[in-house]
Amino acid sequence: MIAFEKLDNSVALIGIIPKADEMLQKGWRRRGYETIDIQRKIPWKLKNDELRSHNFRIQCLEMLDILLRAYSLSDDMKYLKKSIPIALDWVKNNSDPTDEDISPFAWYDMAVGLRVFRLAYLFDAADQIGLLDDGARQILWNSLEQHAVYLADDANISFHSNHGYYQVAGQLAMGRRFAAKSPAMAQAYQQGGERLRHMLVQQFTSDGVHREHSPDYHRMVYDTLKALIDSGLVEDVETIAFARRIEEALAWFVFPNQHIVNFGDTEDRSMARCAKEAELKWVTPEMRFWASGGVVSDPPKETSRAFAEGGYWIARQPCGDPRVSKNYSYLALNAAFHSRTHKHADDLSFVWFDRGANILVDAGRYGYIGKTEVGSELWLDGHWYADTRRIYCESTRAHNTLEFDNLNFPRKGVKPYGSALCRWGHDASGMQYVESECRQFNSIRHMRMLYFMPNQWVLVLDWFHDNNGASHDVKQWFHIGHELQLLMDNNQYVVPVPTSKQFLRVASLLCSPIPSRLYIGEEEPMRQGWWSPIERDILPNYAFNFELENVSTGTFATLFCFSDKLQADAVWSKVNVSGRKGQLRWTDDRGINEVRFERPVEGNLSITYGVRA
Repeated sequence: MIAFEKLDNSVALIGIIPKADEMLQKGWRRRGYETIDIQRKIPWKLKNDELRSHNFRIQCLEMLDILLRAYSLSDDMKYLKKSIPIALDWVKNNSDPTDEDISPFAWYDMAVGLRVFRLAYLFDAADQIGLLDDGARQILWNSLEQHAVYLADDANISFHSNHGYYQVAGQLAMGRRFAAKSPAMAQAYQQGGERLRHMLVQQFTSDGVHREHSPDYHRMVYDTLKALIDSGLVEDVETIAFARRIEEALAWFVFPNQHIVNFGDTEDRSMARCAKEAELKWVTPEMRFWASGGVVSDPPKETSRAFAEGGYWIARQPCGDPRVSKNYSYLALNAAFHSRTHKHADDLSFVWFDRGANILVDAGRYGYIGKTEVGSELWLDGHWYADTRRIYCESTRAHNTLEFDNLNFPRKGVKPYGSALCRWGHDASGMQYVESECRQFNSIRHMRMLYFMPNQWVLVLDWFHDNNGASHDVKQWFHIGHELQLLMDNNQYVVPVPTSKQFLRVASLLCSPIPSRLYIGEEEPMRQGWWSPIERDILPNYAFNFELENVSTGTFATLFCFSDKLQADAVWSKVNVSGRKGQLRWTDDRGINEVRFERPVEGNLSITYGVRA
């Protein structure tokens, strides 16, 4: 018998059986939801919108996962005996897709794919040792055939998103298991392989980035791909090579504290593993290094990566022992818009980790709660979900970017630009820089440049122009890590960072932008100053902005600098009206700093940086 396909790429073996035994005694539980006694009636129906995510997992038969894995490891029939009644009960209550009384997730695209590989293994394992009587055997086989018919129809497959990917993964696992038993299953196996190759090209850019604007979905999809490869469901050399590129790309989306970068619909997930698990779970030295905190593999030599097609630019550089991951400075720019899928109104936002702390953070996802009504104002604004905390996490003002007239960047009814990266590089001093540009509201050009001196400072330069000449109130928003405090000192912001001997000071290098008050944990008149680490949890954090009022063209130049003193030279600092040439100066503990830049329409950027006493 083929072993149970664990499609999440989990490598933990110790504790599986004790966890399965505990679940049999105490029930199945996911964080934040009520425990379900699996030896009683399973609540298949969706009770309310608050339980959407939970009901989806119930319909996936996720509660069987630990039991099937425990049987795969132990051959103890008790785990199958407890699983069979649950599967039969699901078939009894959910087999008719036309029944309006069943859960909307019973035949939801992704749920079908995640359920079918569990049903297939359960049937195969139980049938081989004679646990199924004729009636149960026929019921389960009929259900598998029903799933096969559903998955064979292209109209049911979500080719455009990760949902279809999981449908195909389930189809492959089921098809291979029964290919010798049924021509329909053999066809499912062949069709699944062809679809998988097509979907990988469609869902990932050529530089290995998932197109759904979320490093965590990148991780999830790759985990399943690697599990398919490890189980022998995928054998062609090109797909395996592409999978390695995907893992290499994922390594760039791991913070120095070993948490995944929470752009878009991504939770503050720890990627940390012990050395043995890091070697088992990951293939590339880069992922093994970051997952193990530097214990496994040599430190990466590359200090920056531009995903030109994927739409991300990332700099990561050691400022101390390179084998200690928390010694790295990390800056990542999000310049990706491939579709509406998991896309927040976050164009050209960025995050920053330095001196052992999350300095500037993304909002997180909160959760998929409360569907918006088609045609409603929220729906037209690009929101799929109506929960106010979810709405905030998607909003432009919840990200480190510009906000025009208190509006969200458009996502519905606009053409995705793919990648907004333009040019990037570094100079002899070690300063790294990146240029990006996109268009908003049809007529507004927004150019953002980040200048980064690891472990010292970040300079954020934003230039915008409305081609129609319309005037706007524009805010340049920033959001501080929830564990940090924020103070005001005249027109500067001050962040005491516990892991730094110096304060982080924030100042505008230009005289026009006006600093705002501090925001934290506010709900009225608008929600502001919140950060969501995990599903259905949201915490207060400090936010602030610089503002320009009633302008059609404008420039922000905001400096974040580790220094006990900071003096902006707003008289010397200037940027021309086109945003193509400028000079910026400030004085800090290191001396007088000057950045000069030229951005020609074509050709290379001209960037110089120097510091003098």
